[in-house]
Amino acid sequence: MQVEVRLFGGLTERTGGNRIEVALTEPATVTDLRLALAEQHPSLGPLLHRVKVAVDLEVADDEVAVTPDSELALLPPVAGGADDDPGEPAGTEGAATGPIQPPATRARIVTGISSPPLDVAGALGTIAGPEIGGTAIFLGTVRDHAPDLDGVIGLDYSTYPEMAEKVLAQIAAEIERDHLDVTGIALLHAVGELDVQDHTILIACAAAHRGPAFDACRDALERVKDRVPVWKRERTADGEHRWVGLHGTEPASPSET
Repeated sequence: MQVEVRLFGGLTERTGGNRIEVALTEPATVTDLRLALAEQHPSLGPLLHRVKVAVDLEVADDEVAVTPDSELALLPPVAGGADDDPGEPAGTEGAATGPIQPPATRARIVTGISSPPLDVAGALGTIAGPEIGGTAIFLGTVRDHAPDLDGVIGLDYSTYPEMAEKVLAQIAAEIERDHLDVTGIALLHAVGELDVQDHTILIACAAAHRGPAFDACRDALERVKDRVPVWKRERTADGEHRWVGLHGTEPASPSET
């Protein structure tokens, strides 16, 4: 059987496109898909140990079945942030093990992926309410350097949009379940070309008191960083670029981005 696999982030530069065809023998599993990818698309081989496989918008274990109707995707390490261990693929840490059903109509929630600029004021207005005494906010911003790289002039964020929207909604439901005092949750992530000082991510949690709001905001931020399929490419003043989480493994970048 022939299956189509979607590619994201730095993987697209290895293959020259965002979709590839892979031939498999039925029945097949994710393990069979990995082996076929290494054989049929050698440019991906050095990266496969750091890549997750998604089947029908869910990160899949090796024994999960693959069929001609499966929606398949390769997920390189997510943007995450400076705390990520570069030796381990990110994207599933802290994931829930089953469907999350939020308590009915308890919290006001807004989630989403959007082009810049993020509508910070609109999101905060959506989660506001008369019972709220404090809102803890994390607002990510593009800076002009990385821990090991100076001269950063911007970031390019890309995403697997269908899966990202699903995971953001799931995380919001988890936060509502795990932080019972929180009555407002906003989880927004920007995608596209962002310049230095542009906002990248908004995490906001509102509650009657500051303690629960701070705790929920930090928890939500770490879950978003670990699990949402968003990838980050750093652009520098010399015209070069590199994908966060894959630098050191990708081919030399072209002078234009």
